[in-house]
Amino acid sequence: MFTCPSSGTYVFTWSTMSASDSDYCVGNIYHNGNRLLQTFSHERNGGYDETASNTILLKLIVGDHVWIQTDSGTFCFGYPYTGFSGWKI
Repeated sequence: MFTCPSSGTYVFTWSTMSASDSDYCVGNIYHNGNRLLQTFSHERNGGYDETASNTILLKLIVGDHVWIQTDSGTFCFGYPYTGFSGWKI
């Protein structure tokens, strides 16, 4: 979870990878408890992993929280295949 240290505009990017044959992974970005965007990746039969990524600009104030959370029941790889980063612009 990211906690905003100084007000301004931030860029956040994240990626997810499906982890189970014929299953999918949904990764959501939240801002103070509100879901804003998501990624969707689906591993096809035959073992080809799929990765999805997304990017968002947010105006934040000190103390705001931003995080990534997967949907319950989806199958996602963890580190190093799933990433979350952000910076102030």
